[in-house]
Amino acid sequence: MNISKNKSILIVIILGVIMTVFSSVLATMSYRKMQADSYVHTCNLDTVSAVRKLNYALSFGKPLDKYYGLEELLEGIMVLSEDIQGVEVTDEAGVRIQTVGDIKEEIRQSSIREEYIIKNSGIYTFTDFDAGTIILRLDISVIDSLTKEYVRYMFRLDAIILLTLVIAAVICFSIKSEESIGIMRLRITGIIILVAAQVALGFFSMLRVDNSYQESVDRIAAATARMVENDINDVLEKGVYYDEITGLDEYLSDLVEDIPELSALAIGRDISKGGRGQIEFDLVIEDEKAESPVTLSSYYHYNLQLIRWKRLNNTIDVLILVLITVFISLEAINFITNHIELKSTHVKGGLYLPGFRLFVFVEGIAFTLDGGFFSVLSKKMYGAMELPDSMSFLSGMPNTMYSVAVLIGLLSCSYLIRRIGMRRILTFGVMAGIAGYILCAISSTLPMLIGARFIYGFCDGILINSIRLFAASQKDTKLHTKILVEYMSAVNLGVSCGVVIGGLIADVSSYTTVFLIGAVLGAICLFLILFAGFPRKQEGTGKLRLSDTVKELRIPRVLIYMIAVVVPVYIATLFVGYAFPLFGDESGFSNSMVAGCLMLNYIIIAYLTDPIADRVIRRFAPETAMFIYMALQAASIGLFVFFATPWAAILALVLTSLWDCFGMVVIDIGLKNVKGTSMERCTLLQMLFGKLGMVIGPVLITSRISRGSARACGIIVFLLAAGLTAYIISIIFYNTRHTVSRSNRFKLKFEPKSGRK
Repeated sequence: MNISKNKSILIVIILGVIMTVFSSVLATMSYRKMQADSYVHTCNLDTVSAVRKLNYALSFGKPLDKYYGLEELLEGIMVLSEDIQGVEVTDEAGVRIQTVGDIKEEIRQSSIREEYIIKNSGIYTFTDFDAGTIILRLDISVIDSLTKEYVRYMFRLDAIILLTLVIAAVICFSIKSEESIGIMRLRITGIIILVAAQVALGFFSMLRVDNSYQESVDRIAAATARMVENDINDVLEKGVYYDEITGLDEYLSDLVEDIPELSALAIGRDISKGGRGQIEFDLVIEDEKAESPVTLSSYYHYNLQLIRWKRLNNTIDVLILVLITVFISLEAINFITNHIELKSTHVKGGLYLPGFRLFVFVEGIAFTLDGGFFSVLSKKMYGAMELPDSMSFLSGMPNTMYSVAVLIGLLSCSYLIRRIGMRRILTFGVMAGIAGYILCAISSTLPMLIGARFIYGFCDGILINSIRLFAASQKDTKLHTKILVEYMSAVNLGVSCGVVIGGLIADVSSYTTVFLIGAVLGAICLFLILFAGFPRKQEGTGKLRLSDTVKELRIPRVLIYMIAVVVPVYIATLFVGYAFPLFGDESGFSNSMVAGCLMLNYIIIAYLTDPIADRVIRRFAPETAMFIYMALQAASIGLFVFFATPWAAILALVLTSLWDCFGMVVIDIGLKNVKGTSMERCTLLQMLFGKLGMVIGPVLITSRISRGSARACGIIVFLLAAGLTAYIISIIFYNTRHTVSRSNRFKLKFEPKSGRK
């Protein structure tokens, strides 16, 4: 099928404009977040000395409201930077004790303990000390001006990229003189042009972000220089001469410990200059011995290792955004070309595959926006309750109740499809997701979040299983396979985009905003259900009784397989979606960085499952393949538990993703060679026991979270090792028994009869 040349050019240009604008919006959000983090961090450095003085004075038992000189201490913070418009001190209960400057609103941290809150009136930062919190009100116009400057830069860059895109589209589609273009040519050329445009946009955006970060590091050194100058002059005002000051080296060492971007700090009249990663500032000291102020040199040595890590983090953030726009571009051009190709052959009342894929892709984005941070949010809400460590398992209860709801949705899905039809059950599932998101957005406590997550769980339980049942009900084998392939490809790409976009929005705005945006995307999915052409009534879904399925557990090998293999394997899958975000939060990863790592997991599974699983299944028996899978999973997660470093966590994430490419396929056929079993019933049992593992998994992990998320994952390694041992013993036992049985049958058959005497 062909399409006119002008329409082909117009399609590529329209998609190019949409994706370029979308990419620029994501890049601007990321840039604003980076600048806000740097700005807040720099201004909070002005409280370092104040916090040290407060903690020292309060260590003698003096109450905070009786602290003499508190107002002067806060005024000393304000004079360090023109960006600080007001300072407030509160006690541990959040009651205002003292304020200076312009800080009228009483802004307090919520239950998730934000580092800062952005309001129209300013940016409010929170620094804890032993008896309360120091709150700074910062000038928000600084961030606004930096963001506007970046927007102007991106606008110019977008114009250049779009102009280049238009020229490339015209040239590529005009190479031959035909007035019509083939669909395949449109698809391939459109993908190349759109991907090249997004890569170029990401490259120049990354350069700007890197330069801005280096400038922010210099501002940190400048802020530290002002603080040192102010502290020394405070001491001199008390009548002490500069040469008589003691403990200056210890003071500078303490500052370096409090400011991770610096590795060394030195001041004096004669200091050796030069060296890589240094910056110099002049300090003006009001020494009474001298006739005029004394100027001292101060040298700040950067912590180059940390700065390289931060720059790498920023680069990865930009690259992740480029990948997101590339994936969306691929889906957009594929949808348009497939729509053009299939719209004339679509039968009314039947499933429309381009619409089906679009629904699954958007649904994958909508209902995974919180995938990169939800376990962190749950942990923060638990921390706000200030419960003892023995109750730490409660922080995993939202995920546990989510899995319970998914299990209930799984059990009821087949019945509901027969009763109300495919279209209505999907609508019900999406509405459950929307309701769950809205309730999550308004949840202010952990119990409310648990209830909201339970309702949200129905969404995934119904959507995932109903689509699989719908595919299984197709009498046409090719259509059955086509639906499953389209579903797996689109949903994994959607999930890859969703976790990153949600993490970025959470960084820039708030968790509440993410949930509300997810609800809006869910509402869009309601319309896409109609566009996909799902039937109102679904025939052919057989009735699978749970009572008959449970009877399979009477076979010992089935029971051992479910307990020793399925439950530990599904608990191990929580390393990616549950434990890794917790470790990322402990290690200082941004939400978008965590989401990007999770996206890597989904991409590996989406693109490598087919080739890896095919090779493993052809080479090994199911029992051998399952043994290899569990052993590799235990070794990979054990690597993370032992080293407990970011690189070990990322390596374990990649390795477990590779093993999942064949392991989660092999697990479906692990009982294929067991006599007397039904594959349908064993598959349902596997799904039930798998969800059971995902119900108890978060509780097991969070009950040990006080020792860190890496050590908490030791329980996963233990369960995999124990399950693997039990599985090997059962295989050896039954293989030996089978061999003996065959040997006895051989003897009975060939042993000569003894004659009677």
